[in-house]
Amino acid sequence: MQERYSSSNKKRKATMSQKKVRSGRKIRGRKNTSNGKIRLLFVFALLLFLCLLVRLFYLQVLISDDLTRMALTQMTRRKITHSDRGLIFDRGQKKLVSNVSRSRIVLDNRAVQESEEKEKIIKKLKEEVVPLLEISPDIMNQALEKEGTSVLVSSIDRTKALELKAMNVKGIAIEDYESRSYPNGRLASHIIGFTNRDGDGLYGIEKYYNDTFRGIAGKSIVFSDIYNNPMPGVDTVGSSPTEGLNATLTISESVQKSMEEILDKAKEQHKAKRVSAIVQNTKTGEILAMGSSEEYNLNAPRSPQNEAQKQTWDKLSQEQKQDIWYENWRNFSVSDLYEPGSTFKTITAAAALEENTTNPEKHYYCTGYIRDLKGITITCTSLPNPHGDITMAKGYAESCNTTFVNIARELGKESFYKYIEGFGFGEPTGIDLPSEESGIVPKSPENISDVGLATMSYGHGIAVTPIQMVTAVSAVANGGKLMEPHMVLKWTDKAGNVVWENEPKVKRQVISEKTSQTMRELMEQVVEEGTGTLGAVDGYRIGGKTGTADKVSEAGGYEEDKYISSFVCVGPVENPEVTVLVIVEEPEGDYYGATVAAPLASKIMEIALKEEAVPKSSVSHTTKTEKVLVPDVESLLLEDAGRKLSEVGLKFNAPSGQISDLGIVMEQSPLPGTEVEVGSIVELTLDPNDTNKKKIPRLTGKTAKEVEEILKDSEFSYEMEGEGVVVEQSPQGGEVVEKATRIRIKLSPPLSEKEKEENNSKNEEKTNE
Repeated sequence: MQERYSSSNKKRKATMSQKKVRSGRKIRGRKNTSNGKIRLLFVFALLLFLCLLVRLFYLQVLISDDLTRMALTQMTRRKITHSDRGLIFDRGQKKLVSNVSRSRIVLDNRAVQESEEKEKIIKKLKEEVVPLLEISPDIMNQALEKEGTSVLVSSIDRTKALELKAMNVKGIAIEDYESRSYPNGRLASHIIGFTNRDGDGLYGIEKYYNDTFRGIAGKSIVFSDIYNNPMPGVDTVGSSPTEGLNATLTISESVQKSMEEILDKAKEQHKAKRVSAIVQNTKTGEILAMGSSEEYNLNAPRSPQNEAQKQTWDKLSQEQKQDIWYENWRNFSVSDLYEPGSTFKTITAAAALEENTTNPEKHYYCTGYIRDLKGITITCTSLPNPHGDITMAKGYAESCNTTFVNIARELGKESFYKYIEGFGFGEPTGIDLPSEESGIVPKSPENISDVGLATMSYGHGIAVTPIQMVTAVSAVANGGKLMEPHMVLKWTDKAGNVVWENEPKVKRQVISEKTSQTMRELMEQVVEEGTGTLGAVDGYRIGGKTGTADKVSEAGGYEEDKYISSFVCVGPVENPEVTVLVIVEEPEGDYYGATVAAPLASKIMEIALKEEAVPKSSVSHTTKTEKVLVPDVESLLLEDAGRKLSEVGLKFNAPSGQISDLGIVMEQSPLPGTEVEVGSIVELTLDPNDTNKKKIPRLTGKTAKEVEEILKDSEFSYEMEGEGVVVEQSPQGGEVVEKATRIRIKLSPPLSEKEKEENNSKNEEKTNE
């Protein structure tokens, strides 16, 4: 029993032991599975952590700077505060320019299209905003079809902008800015200039000193939340704007205004293309006034400026309009060239006196012609009555061309060129205005031909700007100092403190004080007893010089029957304070500087002297009621009649419809021999000479070449005998004949070699005297 029990017990233990083994194996299998899962999760977590670390490294190290910039961009707004543009005043502190608040109206079409009230907004834009802004419905329709923003109105006054703001129309933005306003309209427009919509100067002083007027804009950074509200506790950083400076100009508003009125009337009176003038302080170079009859409206510079432009404006292309704009805006006084004519004799005379190759009492002989130049004959304004024996002083006073050709020859090309350069021709004057031209002069003495030397002596064959001419004459009169002309007296800040003041600048000493004194006396003789008598001013000693030049053609050569009349003067002679230059371009009828430009300069000079409070001369000019006899000009060509009347100080007027190349004086009023005051006007009635029966012109005193020029289009046949000047003609001048009539013309014989030698000896004797 025990053995069976023991045996059974052993079997049970063995069975239980086997079960435990099997159970242990199961438990160990379960533990191994759980551990694998844990290990897998751990690896996954580790990889995720590593990815996060890599991502953090990427964000915090590799691109942290970029993210910082992006965050700052979203959190910050850059705000630019524009500085106030500086103002412009005249020398008496009268305001010439103002700043006014204007607004620009912009439509953001995206805001309209994304709005839940889209239809309601569009209706309001079309029915209320369009009438308020006074714009075309097409402008609004185009803006509503365009993606993004569109400018509805580029400039509108603040009152209307505030009215629009009160309407609270979604999509409408109002941008405020400052705009220039010019209270005097067209006054001094070529000096002042104007600005564009962005406030940048485009012409005149506005352009030349644009950076000084603009100042420096202020820049600030504002921190804001996602709703664009300033973040509390965060300071705004940046810089405040630096205001633009105010300019006080050298010009006087009253002188400028009076001068422009005179120029406008003169243009109408003489039916001229343009009349311009410059008034300069002789000693300092300051410009007291500068302008022309072609000033434009600074508040509407792109609009037509005169009746002729208005009539054709709507028919012009954009390119044609731009050409007219640039023509309107160009400052003739600094940007255009002209041949100065006899006013340039002032430069020739000053150079020759300084070099001591001539003197006021030196004698010359005027035959009316310079014939020793190849291919050209130079005539004197004195024809048909040449000056004959004449002193240098008299030659200057009476504007004798032949005398000045000889003066230039004595001076020589080298010396003449030295003074042309010395007086500033061929280089910019340095005036503080944009687009200044340099002029056209020979490049060197070697480039001056014999013909060029001769013609430049009396102001032909050389091109200058008006500002060069007036500055050079100021140098002749002020003791010989060539000054740099300038437009700005001083710059001040908003509080009125002077930041910078312009001091007169001497560029160089050109002639001596002694030569300058002599030149002032010679210029005074021109006004007292020469061609410039109509340039006199009561109570003052005035010196001046007349000039009449053919107008240069753009195609080369000279325009037919188109002239530039000018007069330049200084005063008072004993202590010059003011220099005036007047230029009349293409006057009709009377075209001589003595009778067209000189009276204008006289009026302007008187105004300027009074404005500057210049005391009257102790020994002064007083208006003379000098009487002259009206010469007989009937049957003369208009050109010859005008010259003959001008020589005795008379003006003339002729109907423009009667003027032609062969126009001959039929009648005159007052009649020949009538005693009248100097400066009186003689009314001329002309025969255009364009019918089958023609009136023969007087040809006495004309050269063969001049006769050919006069008769070439007349349909007259003619024959000439001799080589000098016309002494006889048949039929006589003034006779009315059939156009096929043949004219017989007798010229004087040329001088023999012996006569030429006798004349030369005579000239040398007088020169030595």
